[in-house]
Amino acid sequence: MPPRRTRTVATVQFVHRSAAVLCALLLVVAGCSGTDLAKHSPYPRETLDAAAANSADENGGGNDEGVPPGSVGAPVSAEFTGEKLRATDVCKLVDETVLRKYGTPAELNSNNFGECSNYMKDKAGKSLSVTLAFRSSSALYAKSDKRIEGLKLGENVLEGQACFVSGVFQDEPPMDLTAQIGYKSDNNCEIGRELLTSAIKRVKAGSALKSSTKGSLASVDPCRAPDPAVVEAAISASGSTVLEVPIGLPTCSWSSSERSLMLAFQQLASAPRKLPGDKTTDVDLGGGVTGRVLDESGSAFPSCKIEWTHRDLGTGGAEIVRVTTSGAKDVQYDRCGTITTVAKSLVAKLPRG
Repeated sequence: MPPRRTRTVATVQFVHRSAAVLCALLLVVAGCSGTDLAKHSPYPRETLDAAAANSADENGGGNDEGVPPGSVGAPVSAEFTGEKLRATDVCKLVDETVLRKYGTPAELNSNNFGECSNYMKDKAGKSLSVTLAFRSSSALYAKSDKRIEGLKLGENVLEGQACFVSGVFQDEPPMDLTAQIGYKSDNNCEIGRELLTSAIKRVKAGSALKSSTKGSLASVDPCRAPDPAVVEAAISASGSTVLEVPIGLPTCSWSSSERSLMLAFQQLASAPRKLPGDKTTDVDLGGGVTGRVLDESGSAFPSCKIEWTHRDLGTGGAEIVRVTTSGAKDVQYDRCGTITTVAKSLVAKLPRG
């Protein structure tokens, strides 16, 4: 695909806040492909201009000698490609031997693709929550001179409350494996480093792979799933650069100077259902699939969202697909009609069980 004319320069900020990675986006960069869904080339990449709201803890972690190989536009090694990480069972990365040093582990919880949590108690019965997740990283972490198992180390501390310990495996777009520790203690970063060290070793050893499940979204790259022509039409980007960025493993976002489009795959413990006051409307997406549309085109920043159940997990849970479009109030277009078109195209392309 030939280079396209850039209309605007976008700034992307990947920011760690208290319990999540928040991304303020006017969006960038392609993810990795590994499926048959879309063998098209990524859109042209833009260089990230990124900043973080909080700086890393300068006192945490040790220094390894040497510097990891360059990771601009690619991970530091083949073990950290999107294809490999989507095939990884994140719960198998959680070292329960480490958890037992600090208390009594609870059941491991896979709350979302690329994420696993344990909401346990310490030896005194106090809450200690642990989450391992592949995430979009703070770009400041990419400049760290500290290392953890050969990866650049980033730490973000809420004193006596929580610690995020991250191993950066790709600089652009910035991606990391993060151990998030929620614990009212001064040693929460120490716990995070121990867990992250073990997790990185397991990723490198390939010892946490999961068996593939037919029809699951877990192995699908959301950046490669849609037809590029459908994406371009949705954001009205003909003749301009499409800015694309993967957000962690299960989400991808695109934007032009006027509109944005976001595609997210999510695993839920309970399938979405209509509740009293629900303002969604149903729409037939074909193939026996019904989508639920939430029209917020009358809001301050008009948007429309559509989601549908892709796969029933059989225990009340479900894999769902969510597509959202938004644009400034003075940008006039049929938001709900646009994402309905995107959704119908996706339903026909996504794997089926």
